[in-house]
Amino acid sequence: MTDDARPRVLSITSITAVNTIDGGDTLAAEVSGPDGGTVFLLIPLGTAGALITQLTDAAERGAQERRLHSQGRRRVPDA
Repeated sequence: MTDDARPRVLSITSITAVNTIDGGDTLAAEVSGPDGGTVFLLIPLGTAGALITQLTDAAERGAQERRLHSQGRRRVPDA
């Protein structure tokens, strides 16, 4: 990471593998991008749990939005 204030975007097309390193304290996720390149994400185990929770919640919200959209209805924004 640098001190550059611009956000970085990592687009992935697949998760190739996930392994543990550091005696099981860290997950090493190998992901592929649309250009065919490979990136490794090193995620501390505690952070991985929070990531899983947030990904699950976001996926559930996305599924609900898709259902509403397919019914011609719109999601009511959170107040």
